[in-house]
Amino acid sequence: MPDRPGRPPDYPEAPGAPDPFALDLLATEAAARAHALLVLGADPVADLTPWQDAVRLAAAHPGSGLTASTRALYRDLAAATDRTPTDLARAVAAWRQGGLAGLDVLEHAWDPPAGPFDRAPPALAAADLPALRPWRNRLTGPALQLRLGRDGLWYGYESDRDREDWWPRGIPDTDPVGAVIALLGR
Repeated sequence: MPDRPGRPPDYPEAPGAPDPFALDLLATEAAARAHALLVLGADPVADLTPWQDAVRLAAAHPGSGLTASTRALYRDLAAATDRTPTDLARAVAAWRQGGLAGLDVLEHAWDPPAGPFDRAPPALAAADLPALRPWRNRLTGPALQLRLGRDGLWYGYESDRDREDWWPRGIPDTDPVGAVIALLGR
């Protein structure tokens, strides 16, 4: 058994042929899934929805930025899942922040049980950090937000002031104070 999947060949660009970037991405993904199936005896992404799998694929693309190939990838994956490229870009940021758990935090507000969520506002106040208003699993201020994931981690989000356009930022933390400090860059 090889210790890792192999790389696909380079696909030349030809008129009328599929996009070489897309072919490379799909071939690399197929090799990685086949290797995982051989090693683990199960497909690790078999239970993902088409949307979750599209987000995972886009997030796995190294160097995703504003290149023509990345824009085309986002456009095609978003269209295939009835979403917008902006929806996909935000979801990719959430996936890179915390994988499937990070995507869940982005997409689902929930009511956490008493405990860590209730202790967060006093902990933030004791650390002389901004007061955040609670709603479900979220603590929101003028330009930052913390979201408690079902995995017990605090996920940081940022938005422009006076807008409700929250984007995942930073690294999830078990401590809400640490998550806010990381967002504020202190």
